[in-house]
Amino acid sequence: MRLILRLTLIVLFAIPASAQAPEVRHFRQWVAGQELGGAEDRTSIEGTATRIEHREWINFTRLGIEIQQEIKETSLRNADGSLHFTWRTQLSKEPLEGQADWSPSRPKELRVKSNGFEAKVIPMRAGALLWPRDVDDRMREAARLKKPVKISSYSFTTQQWTELDLNPVGPSPLPGFTEAVLFKGVEIDGATRTETSVWISPIHGGLKHTGEVMGLSLVLQRSELPDPVGSSKGKEAFFEQSLKTIPQHPFQPWLKEVLVRWQGAKALKLPEDPQQHQVKPNLFVLKQSAPLRAEEAKELPVKGKPSKEDAPFLAATPLVPFNDPAFGGLIFRLRAPQGASRWELAQRVTDFVWEWITQKDYTVGFASALEVCRNPRGDCTEHGVLAVALLRKLGVPARGAVGWMAAGENLGLHFWIEVKLGQRWVPVDPTFDQVPASAFRLKLGTTDLADLGSVGWENAGQVFGSGTWKVEKPDGFGDIRIEGETLRAPDGTRLRVVGSTWSMGAGLVLHREGGDLNLSALPRPYSEALEGAKLLQSGHWKGWWQPKGQKLYLDLGDRRWLGVEPLDEKGATDFMEKLVVESLAR
Repeated sequence: MRLILRLTLIVLFAIPASAQAPEVRHFRQWVAGQELGGAEDRTSIEGTATRIEHREWINFTRLGIEIQQEIKETSLRNADGSLHFTWRTQLSKEPLEGQADWSPSRPKELRVKSNGFEAKVIPMRAGALLWPRDVDDRMREAARLKKPVKISSYSFTTQQWTELDLNPVGPSPLPGFTEAVLFKGVEIDGATRTETSVWISPIHGGLKHTGEVMGLSLVLQRSELPDPVGSSKGKEAFFEQSLKTIPQHPFQPWLKEVLVRWQGAKALKLPEDPQQHQVKPNLFVLKQSAPLRAEEAKELPVKGKPSKEDAPFLAATPLVPFNDPAFGGLIFRLRAPQGASRWELAQRVTDFVWEWITQKDYTVGFASALEVCRNPRGDCTEHGVLAVALLRKLGVPARGAVGWMAAGENLGLHFWIEVKLGQRWVPVDPTFDQVPASAFRLKLGTTDLADLGSVGWENAGQVFGSGTWKVEKPDGFGDIRIEGETLRAPDGTRLRVVGSTWSMGAGLVLHREGGDLNLSALPRPYSEALEGAKLLQSGHWKGWWQPKGQKLYLDLGDRRWLGVEPLDEKGATDFMEKLVVESLAR
């Protein structure tokens, strides 16, 4: 789970047209009142050509991990009016890079090329502006005349069209810029729509830009301006502020269905699919995918040329460049059996990706699948892009999904994948080794992973920025049934511990001779949780007893785990011997 912050559109802070000598302009950025980054613009004249260099960066902590991200863009205008652009997006160890060209001889075409891929032709939008000075001239003129301004441009880092639609509010002097005019409106970057306020000088262009993502305030402004009121210099955990708190359920990963209600200022609509359905305004039922039909379970991968419908989900892209020779080594390690079905491959790839990414942390911003091939490290997006790349190379249509997922008592941004079986898409989550994925997730959209702009992180963040979720069902633990020694979980699984009884209070408690135990269902535990743990095998079960915390991680098979605590080693062995799983619903 993560937040990728888009600093702002370059069009807001372009170099003024009157610049003849090298000039550098600096901007600072605050998120949730904390100064975390900034931007820099530099212009220079090179013979008959003009160069504008733009750099923006952000440094922040996420769950205690330091994150650094940077974007560099260069715009070059030649004497004949042709434009050349290059960009470098550093969200992880290996950057995403590319270049683009526009020529007056082909005014309706923008040629864009990501490194390692063929160039593609983007049809120009009517009236679109590409050269930053043209954009700045338009904005300064709007401030001088105090008239609305609407600008269409192209974001090379996200490879999608952007729109800026502003209306003047009136004069709003800023320190050192008494001529500033305040504009309010929206900026649209692909599917992301952000309400914004912009201060523009008819002399100096863009001065200050404010907005909001995920309920967190954003401010980007000229470095000459004083700090925003209430701001700080620290790098406190603003990311954690975006998490929503939800009631914790002891069998959350096993739930087949959840009913949740959105409580916010605006009504909320989510995309409909078999796993997600709106039953009433702001009331949604979330389900785990239905069991596979026989024909779905046997469906084979695509061979040869894919259909037009499947082609985007079998394509190699800069984010999933599976034609690179490095993927051949992973496919060999995967050892997929001949004749394996799509579903068998989805299970095998999920297991493989979970085990391949040995360092599961938040140090990586957003890596391509090729980078994860070489450096098995990251969080949900790294698991997701690698799984999609491997599945596509094996002929299984696969795509990414962006939304929010419940993990314990938190609801946070998450990225998982979907595989196509028959005419439906089945969610799978390699980050937690879930095949199929757990039910308690709210999908905001899907992506073919063609480029960064298709992922839609900001849109997912904005939708749930201000509001809360209430769990309507399961209500408390009322969906859990207790019959003496036996407990029936919401999915039909029955657990029995000989000589013990169950109760539900603040959590699920097992009463036994030697002391009470707390139990909860878990996704597959990461290696960090099992570091220093001792492998125990007793009865039908295999588990890892962790001396730190006196906790037993018990593997029940079928990707189901139980956490049991507190237990010493002898108690853990005794529990495993007495545990009976009478039925395991699939």
